Amino acid sequence: MDIIFLCLGSRGDVQPYVAIGRTACESGHNVTICTGKMFKNFVEQNGLEFQECSLDLMAILQTQEGKQVFEEGLKHPIKAIQYAKRVINPLYRKAMTEFYEACHEKDVIIYHPKAFGAVDIAEKLGILCISMPPIPIIYPVSAFPNLAITTKNLGGFLNKLTYKLTNLGAESNNIKDINDFREKELKLKKRKQGEYMINRNGCPIPIIYPISPSLFLDTKEFEEEVYLSGFPILEDGSSLDVETEEFLKNGQKPIIVTFSSMPLNNPQSFLKKIVASLSISGNRGIIITGNSGINMSSSDNILIKEFLPHDEIFKRSKGILHHGGVGTMAAALRSGIPQVIMPFNVDQPFWAKRLFDLGYALRPLKESDTEDEFVSRFLEMNHKDAILQAEKIAAAIKQDNANIKAVSYIEQLYKEWAKSNE
Repeated sequence: MDIIFLCLGSRGDVQPYVAIGRTACESGHNVTICTGKMFKNFVEQNGLEFQECSLDLMAILQTQEGKQVFEEGLKHPIKAIQYAKRVINPLYRKAMTEFYEACHEKDVIIYHPKAFGAVDIAEKLGILCISMPPIPIIYPVSAFPNLAITTKNLGGFLNKLTYKLTNLGAESNNIKDINDFREKELKLKKRKQGEYMINRNGCPIPIIYPISPSLFLDTKEFEEEVYLSGFPILEDGSSLDVETEEFLKNGQKPIIVTFSSMPLNNPQSFLKKIVASLSISGNRGIIITGNSGINMSSSDNILIKEFLPHDEIFKRSKGILHHGGVGTMAAALRSGIPQVIMPFNVDQPFWAKRLFDLGYALRPLKESDTEDEFVSRFLEMNHKDAILQAEKIAAAIKQDNANIKAVSYIEQLYKEWAKSNE
């Protein structure tokens, strides 16, 4: 097969596609990743073909205006909407053309929901397309509402309704450009917004969620309509630097604090609280600063690093405090180490609640919580129950064999598609 992945977003959005793509390549398939230029080296270092998309969301976030809109968009929604119309939407329109050009001579399109036009392109080319959202946000289920709306259980009927509403509105800002693309380049008729979110011309679009089925044993709709492959693993040979290794050797296992690209509201005030909480609870710590805004030098009991590979450092720790992004959460689950989530936005509150309800994470924290609350969670990481639950879910996730399962399912879907279109 000639497979193309269309994906936009952060490293957490792109990495699952690269992980599965590399396994597909190792299985003898030709794989292309079409995404922002920021990920060119990342894609090519994993042996995959790269096609550039002008809509590079990570590059936009590195601009002063883009970063400000991302960090303060909820506080200034009008400014965020104006920025989207002026900057983001024209790039989305250009991206559709680039996606179309990249998809010629391909057999299968696997796409992120942010890759508008993917299903339209598959319709034009007459090829298979597979939706692969990195989080469970597309298919309506009764077990929980769409995470973009609330984490509160509204009951089966209303829970399902939230998905229909969000699917209907997902393309609202871009449907004009989508139809312009359909008419001018694909030579297809206009369509309604949201029409191709889970169906294509009346037929279900195959959906793969690259998440562990062990977290959704109560969600019956997934068993019938959505394939849960497990969390993809990308083994890149990362190792810890000398400074980190020395810190680990010279004392008890530390608690890891990491928020990746998430900015804190008051970094220095939060840092003071974390330092005190680690000290009071008798713990050492490693703080991975990322985009948090934290500014501090290392000390005897606290190591400050801008970046560390999560899979490597988590398994060497006593406990993990993180923001709840799906990639970070998956690494924390794999580690078998107790974790607590301090969510910021998007899917993070969903994962914080889901893991706590299942018993696989401690009660979630907020940045504004008191020092006593943080001390309490750090002490709970010593509890036998927390340790056993972390080990239990890690063992289950390691059985997923996610990459191979995803590729095998893609192969199955392609065979079925080819047979039905003979």
